[in-house]
Amino acid sequence: MAFSNVVMFAIIATTAQTMHVHNITNIQSAAQAASSLKPFAEGFSSAIFALGFIGSGLLAIPVLAASGSVGLSGLLGKGSGFSRSVREAPLFYVLVAVGTIGGTALSLLNVNPIKLLVFVAVINGVIAAPLLIVVLVVSNNRQLMEDYVNGHAANVLGWLTFALIALALIALFATGGISF
Repeated sequence: MAFSNVVMFAIIATTAQTMHVHNITNIQSAAQAASSLKPFAEGFSSAIFALGFIGSGLLAIPVLAASGSVGLSGLLGKGSGFSRSVREAPLFYVLVAVGTIGGTALSLLNVNPIKLLVFVAVINGVIAAPLLIVVLVVSNNRQLMEDYVNGHAANVLGWLTFALIALALIALFATGGISF
């Protein structure tokens, strides 16, 4: 996971630097993002970007659709997972289908994917802080966790992470949030 985050940061930093030099500071489409590869790949930039985009999509779609479906199915006390049949976990499969069809519909309705990604990332950031508190409270409850409660280091890291997320949220809202 650390390696993938390093690669992600390198891609973001390289793309930002390349696009900023050409005064492209507001990316509205995948084609604009692909243009950042032109100095390196020239005529192949769109094809390289498309292959990467399609490849990451093929990896991400089942994971994203299934992870949300597993979470909601579990919350509702229903069976979940691709290892179960449709008869064993009907809600799970319905949720996967709804998520996949919903994502496809958004792309067909010309919803700006970049703005949608930013919007969803902000939502995830806003809900991360209260969810982290719930995780910390549950993981420190000896009655629930018995011998598996958090240690001191895990608690320090957990609360430090919460504090950083909270500071980032305060900064986000203090500066006017994001604009769409």
